[in-house]
Amino acid sequence: MRAALASSLVLQAALMGAAPLRLEAAQAAAPASVVKLPGGGGLKPQRRVALVVGNAHYTGAPELYNSVNDSADMCATLRVLNFETLCFKDIPTLAEFRRRMDEFRAKLGPGSAGLFYYAGHGIELDGENYLLPTGAQVKRREDVDGEALSMREVMDTVSSAKTDFNLVILDACRNSPFTQALGLPLRYRGIVPNQNDAPTGSMVLYATAANDQALDGFAGERNSPFAKHLLAKMRRPGLPVEQLVKQVSAAVQEETLRTAGRRQVPYTYGAFTGEFCFAGCAPGPDVAEPPLEPAVMPPAPAAAKPLPVKKPEPSFTHYPINLPVGY
Repeated sequence: MRAALASSLVLQAALMGAAPLRLEAAQAAAPASVVKLPGGGGLKPQRRVALVVGNAHYTGAPELYNSVNDSADMCATLRVLNFETLCFKDIPTLAEFRRRMDEFRAKLGPGSAGLFYYAGHGIELDGENYLLPTGAQVKRREDVDGEALSMREVMDTVSSAKTDFNLVILDACRNSPFTQALGLPLRYRGIVPNQNDAPTGSMVLYATAANDQALDGFAGERNSPFAKHLLAKMRRPGLPVEQLVKQVSAAVQEETLRTAGRRQVPYTYGAFTGEFCFAGCAPGPDVAEPPLEPAVMPPAPAAAKPLPVKKPEPSFTHYPINLPVGY
């Protein structure tokens, strides 16, 4: 079944343009998939479905190397945690992004839990958050609706499925290359937490707070601080999602303050009153880390080339003149 799913996803990606993240077989026993519903409903068997998108290679914008690593590692970890995963990188257009959302929606329904993870560029415009395909052509404010996927559309998609629980994770607060084209302030960083994004039964987790920059990672690290700590906590049994968020936030703040001299503060909100644990709600040893793809690392900076030195030229009287170097 897993092999058939992997083959299907690879074929679909080839036909539609986006590159699928490589799917590896889970190497650890998956936890029991149950959710505790609000109102004393007890434990209920649960289907888990995830859509993971890592956009990195943007047209006319700097590459986001850790978007590739973070999304690939998230996909591998979710499969170990018993999620049926749809994982794609470098979705080029809004039309394809919507097709992937429709594919995700088709697998959700009552009795299921849905997770949407996005790493890439995002923008906020007039109170609305947008996720940017890699080929988005945003040269002015009027282009955004036709080029980018709105968070309202994402949340409408998952809420219409009437799932027991939805978690949306947005690691899209890195420096945006579209700030100047949209006439936004220079302090602007990317998407902005918006509590209107979360319908009942959902939680939204941002890599950092409004108008702050999420660090992409430190030297020698394959993941951003946010993704690194999130992935580690997800594999810990007996950890409800609310406690997971608090522990991830504390770890990210401690590491970024110690290493970069400033706190990166993840931000969350939602309206979920049940109980959800990634690795099962019973205490136990951490789920083993899954096999990971080789990290995608930025190329080493090219050695600076010396500036050409202009040779002195003779004057009109053919007497040599000693001009300063670089004249």
